[in-house]
Amino acid sequence: MSKYVKDLLAEFATQEDIKDNFKLHVLQVTLDDQGEIEQCGNALPVTKLEIDATSKELLMHFTQESKSSVSVAQAKAICVSDIVDYEVFASQAKETDAALLQLDTPLLGFGENIEHQYFFSVCEV
Repeated sequence: MSKYVKDLLAEFATQEDIKDNFKLHVLQVTLDDQGEIEQCGNALPVTKLEIDATSKELLMHFTQESKSSVSVAQAKAICVSDIVDYEVFASQAKETDAALLQLDTPLLGFGENIEHQYFFSVCEV
């Protein structure tokens, strides 16, 4: 079920409704025992893309507190041929009393909201 940079680029290329100015978001969902998907809140903006060459991962950092987000054009510029086989993760920072944690979750799929000009990546909570 994991998604890779090549899947992300293929999605940009095949969906003619997705424009370069669309903003990247992460949509968190839950899967029940029957495999039904339920959305958990609104799609949240991707604030930064990070390439982790050691782990061969592209991290899409997202947060509730930000109004700015990475555009499709910026994502295309970062996703060069050297990293097409990297796995893509939604990455969220969570603070506890003891530590600041980074939760990296593999993507399940993609979608778009034409009206709001969002391209979103779907991950499980």
